[in-house]
Amino acid sequence: MIAVFLAGCDDGSPEQAVEQTTPTPEITSGATGAAAVTKRADLRFKVEPIGYLFTDGRHRFTQNRRFTEISGVGVTLTRGRVCVNQGQECVEANVTYRINAGKELVQPNHYVATETVPDRAMVQYWGTDDNGNPVSVRTELDLILPTQAINPN
Repeated sequence: MIAVFLAGCDDGSPEQAVEQTTPTPEITSGATGAAAVTKRADLRFKVEPIGYLFTDGRHRFTQNRRFTEISGVGVTLTRGRVCVNQGQECVEANVTYRINAGKELVQPNHYVATETVPDRAMVQYWGTDDNGNPVSVRTELDLILPTQAINPN
């Protein structure tokens, strides 16, 4: 089988493991005993396009991936997936991305690559928050060739 897509990181370094500690679950104020409810993370995910390159027979769309936690509960993402070819071809990988409570993590120079454009890609991550709740984020990308305006003057 020939792969028609590629996903990765252009920063030249391998994925880094982040030292993990066992967090203390945060209990929502006003709740006690069996009725106590743990607070959940609210993770936002944004892809910021930064470049395009045609290389090795593929259209490579480079971007920064920005994760922002806004509810005050940290998150550790442990799995990621990128799909291209209208979502028909996917690759998954184990990751260790730590987004601290109320903070932001930017993963620079990641990319999605496909042999065919236009195309629709999907980027998704899964993990758990510091209170043990499952967390997932996802976005879809319309991959089109960039245009360059030419000034006739």
